[in-house]
Amino acid sequence: MHPLEALGLPAAAMRAYLDLVEHGETTPDGLAGRAGLPPGTMPAVLADLRRLGLVEPHDTLVIPAPPHLAMEALAQQRTREAALARDGAAALAGLWSRGAGRDTYVEILPSPEAARAVLDRVQADVRGQVRAMTVGNLAAPNHTIVNGLFEALARGVAYQVIYGTQVLRDPAALRMVEACAAAGEQARVVPDVPINLTIVDDRWALVAARSSVGGQNRVAALVVHDSPLLAGLVGVFEVFWRMAVPITGDAIGGRTLDPESRRLLSYLSAGLTDESIAREFGISERTVARRISRLQETLGAQTRFQLGVQAARQGWL
Repeated sequence: MHPLEALGLPAAAMRAYLDLVEHGETTPDGLAGRAGLPPGTMPAVLADLRRLGLVEPHDTLVIPAPPHLAMEALAQQRTREAALARDGAAALAGLWSRGAGRDTYVEILPSPEAARAVLDRVQADVRGQVRAMTVGNLAAPNHTIVNGLFEALARGVAYQVIYGTQVLRDPAALRMVEACAAAGEQARVVPDVPINLTIVDDRWALVAARSSVGGQNRVAALVVHDSPLLAGLVGVFEVFWRMAVPITGDAIGGRTLDPESRRLLSYLSAGLTDESIAREFGISERTVARRISRLQETLGAQTRFQLGVQAARQGWL
């Protein structure tokens, strides 16, 4: 594409200007003849050239303006227009934000401390159910139990909490999870939890995440009120909950396993079928299935996959 076309100059006007640059000034009829343009199109052609400052004002002749000066003047004009457009966009964006703010369902929290304060208020605000997933305290190295949790459990609030395995590697955090599970919290574990999420009665949620930005650890937190976004967060929790392995106050640590059951788990983790395992043990497939079911009951695992995850976490594999 020719640069003049990029500036919005029609093909006929561009042909006329190129002729003027090459052959010099002439009358409108002379220009039409030289450029091979119908005489009737000249008023529109000259109007396009004047609009971009490519011809000098004259009563009878069409005089080309020097290309460099014409283009420089045009560039300055476009720069002014761009600046006005940016200023207008900024002003409209401000109006948009103020207008949208009246109906927004997302509140950005200014600091990790503010997020912690909101989290501590959950227990007083909740009416019947809290669903949460946690990677631990994002603002401090030590894990803590949120204020009022045991009181809320005592008055009948249902808690479903998914812990990342990174939390349970901390002995102090492990004891806290044991205490919460013993008090009635439904606790499950998955290998990786990406964010801290607390959903209160499906009315609102607190979301917090931490990552390294510019070489520094940053924490971002926000409150999401009733909206399609909140419904999406509930869906995310439900997916993780179905994948997670249940844990209870007495199933988190300290259990031993007899050699035969350990061998059975090792065969399962290796991908052997019930038929192959039965052949190795010299027992029936039905007996193998019963032993696997007993192990699932012992660890609170609903599926064989969950059984493998829980056994690995217990150090049995």
